[in-house]
Amino acid sequence: MEKCIVVAYDRNRGIGARGDLPWGRALPADLKHFRALTIGKSVIMGRATFESIGQALPQRENIVVTHRTLDAAGITAVDSLARAYRIAQHQPCVIGGASIYEQALADCDVIYATEVDHSFTGIDRYFPPLDDSWYEYERQSFPADDANRYAYSFVTYKRA
Repeated sequence: MEKCIVVAYDRNRGIGARGDLPWGRALPADLKHFRALTIGKSVIMGRATFESIGQALPQRENIVVTHRTLDAAGITAVDSLARAYRIAQHQPCVIGGASIYEQALADCDVIYATEVDHSFTGIDRYFPPLDDSWYEYERQSFPADDANRYAYSFVTYKRA
């Protein structure tokens, strides 16, 4: 079963600022894209990412990688990314955070990235750089508009 990463980052690969997206809710197109990519899939995330979302994502199998006890409705807690892959009942999509992304890069086949054309301040979490085993497969770019404050691109990377 193909494993994927779904991520959004700024020009400096920033993915988080104080437990939230650096751009907040200023890119509804990215949230819609994220939903379309993950509905019906198994979303795998770290505890901090789950806590920043605040609840299980509907219409998805939610798996949280944590070493802490976590009792929340609609999620399955596991102690490793490997275990998350083993129990996933649908296509596994890793959705963050930074340490889970770093681990997942070795196992994933495709990366669905939203690249936000802006550099944000206050970034405290980053997506790791891609090595030569990845290539850009597809890119769709969009200008900022009334609904989306920043220009952005939906980029698909595949393993070479």
